[in-house]
Amino acid sequence: MYLFIFRQLIRTVFLLCSLFFLTGLSLADEKFPNKPIKIVVGSEAGSAPDAIARVLSIELAKILDQSVVIENRPGAAGTLGASSVSTSSADGYTLLMGTISNISLAPSFYTLKYDPVKSFTPIGMVASVPLVLVTSPAFQANDYKQFIGRIKPLTQVSYSSPGVGGPQHLAGVLLQREGQFSAVHVPYKSGGAAVTAVVAGDVQFAFVGIPVAASMVAAKKLVPLFITSPLRLSTFPETPTGTEVGLKGFDIDNWHALLAPPGLTSSVQSTLENALQTALKSPTVKEQFQKLGAEPAQGSSKQLKSHIASETERWSKFVADNKIKAD
Repeated sequence: MYLFIFRQLIRTVFLLCSLFFLTGLSLADEKFPNKPIKIVVGSEAGSAPDAIARVLSIELAKILDQSVVIENRPGAAGTLGASSVSTSSADGYTLLMGTISNISLAPSFYTLKYDPVKSFTPIGMVASVPLVLVTSPAFQANDYKQFIGRIKPLTQVSYSSPGVGGPQHLAGVLLQREGQFSAVHVPYKSGGAAVTAVVAGDVQFAFVGIPVAASMVAAKKLVPLFITSPLRLSTFPETPTGTEVGLKGFDIDNWHALLAPPGLTSSVQSTLENALQTALKSPTVKEQFQKLGAEPAQGSSKQLKSHIASETERWSKFVADNKIKAD
C-alpha cells in the first residue's frame, strides 16, 4: 500500500517537473524578438519614409539584437503597404512606417480596407517632417507679405505638388483660404518634378520638403517664405513660421509613425515602444534625420493613437469643407 502511494507520488513529481521544464522551454521560445523584424514602407526606395525607416532600422537592430529589414510596397499613396500590415499576424514581426498620407489623409480620398485607429496597434511617433513654402527668385517676393501682395492681383495662379491628397496639396489649399486668393493645383508624379516646376516658373509656388528646399535655396533657385512647423528650424533659422507671418495655426506636419497590426500583446508592444524611444534618443539618429529634413518626434503609444484620431478628424473635415476630390 505504502509502496503504491510512494510510486504515485514519484510519478506525480516527475510529471510536474516535466511540465515545468516544457513550459520553461515554451516561454523561452516565445521570447520577443527571436527572429528578424520587418518594417513595411508604402513608398519606393529612396523616398522620405524609406530613408527614415532605414535610419531607424539600424538603431532598432542594435537595441533589439535582431535584424530589422525594410520592405517597400509602393502604390495608391502608400495604402497598399498599410493595408498589408493591417491584416498581418499580430506578433510584432511585421510593422508599418505609417505617414500622415496613408493613415490620416487616405480615408478622405480612397476606399480603404483599414481604419486609421482601429486597424493598427500604435508603437510611437517617429519623425516630424515640416514643409516650407517656396517661390522662384524671378517672382520677386522675398517674404510672405510681398508674396501675397504680388499673388493677389494675378488672374492666373498655380502651384505644384507631388500629387492629389498629400500634405503638400492640402497646404496649398489652406494657403489659398488663409491668404484669400485662388490658385490652380498642378499635381506632378514626384516631389522633384513639383520643385522643378517652381524653379522653371511654370507655377508660382509650392510646399516642399526641407532637404530639397535647402539645397535649392543655397543655390539661389528658390526663396523660402515660411515653414509649417510651430518653431523655426535650424536649417532655415531666418525663415519664419506660419504663425509668425500671421497665419495662426498653419501647422502641417508630414509626420511618420511606427505601427503594428491590431491585437498586439501589451508585452510585445511595450518592448517595441521602449526600443523606439531609445532609438530616437540616439545622436546618430537625430543627425541622420536632420539631413532628411526631419526631427525625432518622441511620444508614447497612447499619444500616437490620440494624434492619429485628431489628425484624421481634422483633415477629413478640411477636405469635406473645401470639396477636394481625388480626381
